[in-house]
Amino acid sequence: MSDRIVIIGAGAAGISAGITLQELGIPFIILEANDRVGGRAYTDTTTLPSHWDQGCSWLHCANVNPLVSWADQIGSVYDTTDRSEKALLWTQNQWANAAQKSAVHHGINKRFVDIYASAKKGHDIAISDIPVKGGIESDIADAMVTLMCSDNTKNVSACGYGDYEDTNVNWLLTSGYGDLIKRMAVGLPIQTGIKVSSIMHHRNGVRVQTNSEDIEARAVIITVSTNVLRSGQITFPSGPVQQMLTLVSEVPCGTYEKVGIALKKYPFDPEDNEAIWVSSNQKENPIYFQISRGGQPMLVAHIAGQQARDLVGQGAKAMVDFATQQLKVVFGSNVQNLVCGTSATDWQVNPFIQGGYSYARPGAGQNRRDMIALDTDLIAFAGEAFSLPWFGTAHGAYQSGKDVASALVQRLAPTTSN
Repeated sequence: MSDRIVIIGAGAAGISAGITLQELGIPFIILEANDRVGGRAYTDTTTLPSHWDQGCSWLHCANVNPLVSWADQIGSVYDTTDRSEKALLWTQNQWANAAQKSAVHHGINKRFVDIYASAKKGHDIAISDIPVKGGIESDIADAMVTLMCSDNTKNVSACGYGDYEDTNVNWLLTSGYGDLIKRMAVGLPIQTGIKVSSIMHHRNGVRVQTNSEDIEARAVIITVSTNVLRSGQITFPSGPVQQMLTLVSEVPCGTYEKVGIALKKYPFDPEDNEAIWVSSNQKENPIYFQISRGGQPMLVAHIAGQQARDLVGQGAKAMVDFATQQLKVVFGSNVQNLVCGTSATDWQVNPFIQGGYSYARPGAGQNRRDMIALDTDLIAFAGEAFSLPWFGTAHGAYQSGKDVASALVQRLAPTTSN
C-alpha cells in the first residue's frame, strides 16, 4: 500500500489540500477529470477579445479572505473600490432616478437583514416565505438573493443561508480568479483527464479506481461538487460515507450562468457603477449586468436559478440572444452594432461541475454542519460545500481543503511516512 494521499479534484479545495500536504512533506497526487485545473475558477482567455472569469470573480470577505495574500504573493491584480451601492437601474422603460436607486439598495439590504434575523431564530424555512412588501425593490432584492444562493429563494433554507459570515468587503479580481488558482497550482503533482469511478476500502487504506489505473493510497480527499457527488459518478463503500451522501443530497448546487458581451464601446457612461439592473417587464426577473473594469468594454449578464436552467438547456445561442435582447430593450436595436464578441457558460451541463455552488434546502439547514462534523475516516471531503462560514466561495473551498488536509495528516500521523 502506498503512503501517499489521493486528492480528487483540482479546484480551489484540491489545490489547497495539495499545497498543505506539500508543506507537511506528505506524498500525494491530485486527480482531475477535466483537462484543466481550477474547477469553478476559470479565466477564459480565448472566446472574447479580453479575458473574463466564467466562474468566481470576486474576493468575497476580502478583509479576512486567505486568498488575498496569495494574490499579493503571485502578483494578481484586484480592485478594492466599493461600488456595491452604485448601480444603474432600467425599469418601466426609463432610467431610475437617485431616490429610486436608493430605495432599491435599501430593499436589498433589508432583505438580507430579514434573512439573517430569520436564521438567528432557527427558522428552517424557504427564504421566499419571509415576508416582503413587493415592488421593484423587492423584485431586485429577490434576484440578488437568487444570485447569492445560485437558486430560487423558494428552494433555499433561510437557516442554512444564515451560516454565511459576510463581512461585506468584496474586491474584484480583475486579473482573473481562475488565473490565480492556476498559478497557485504550479509545481503540484496533478494529472488531468483522470476520471474516478469508485473508491473502496482496501487493506489499511483505500483503492481509487480511475479510467487509467487503480491507485492504492493511505487515504483520499474528495473535493468534487455536491452535484457530482449526488450524480453517482463515483461509487463509495457502505458506512459513514453513505451517511455523507444522504446529507449531501439536500445540499445541492444550484444554477449560476454568465453571458459575456464584449463591446466596441459602452452605449452609456459607466461612471463608477458596478452594474446595470434591467427590469424589462414584470413577467421576467430583473437581470444583473456587471460592468467590466479595465481593458475591453464588457457587460456580463449574471443569471441564476430556474431561469438559468431553462436558458442553458437551450444552448449558448439562446443565452446570448436573451442577454442581448435585454440590452436592446434599454439601448435599442443598434446596440447590436457595438457587440464585438459573445460567450456563454455551461456550468449546469458540464459533467465535471454540474451546477453553480451549494445551498441547503428548506428543512436541511443543519445539513452543512452535520456534513462537516461527520467522521468518514480515510475518505475525507472538502470544498465550498464543507465551509460553514464561507460556503459558495473559492476562499471557502480553499480554507476547507487546507483544514481537511491538516486534520487527515494528524489522523494518519502514527502510520504516515514523511
